Amino acid sequence: MDALTDGSRPRPHPAARWVVVGVLAFAAVLAFGVRELLADRVVQSRSVAMIRAGAFAQALEEADLRLSRQPDDPRLVEVAVLAARSHVDRLLEQKAPVADVAAWLDSQLARRAYLRPALAGRLAELQAEAARAAPPGGGKN
Repeated sequence: MDALTDGSRPRPHPAARWVVVGVLAFAAVLAFGVRELLADRVVQSRSVAMIRAGAFAQALEEADLRLSRQPDDPRLVEVAVLAARSHVDRLLEQKAPVADVAAWLDSQLARRAYLRPALAGRLAELQAEAARAAPPGGGKN
């Protein structure tokens, strides 16, 4: 008597179930990873658009929202550095006091450690310039 004619179904190999479970798990992990990557690129694109529009502080905030959870994205860090550097340049172009610009940049470096490697030198320059521009004795009479 044939196994297929007696009404019973052939049993799948036990390893086949594990292969299916493994493929499904891999697909889930891959989907999650792609979703995260796409989210990073969306934030990066929005931030770049804000920079092009001259909204440097908003671009920095947008990038920082993502970088606060995932600080190891070099492309997003690059965008954040560009936004912060551009904001500093705009403040200086608008004749903001150098001491105020230095204080702003110092607060950003304290809040956003990923900016420090790229902008610590610029902060030192601004602080030195502010110290040179300050009246002797700190402006006190």
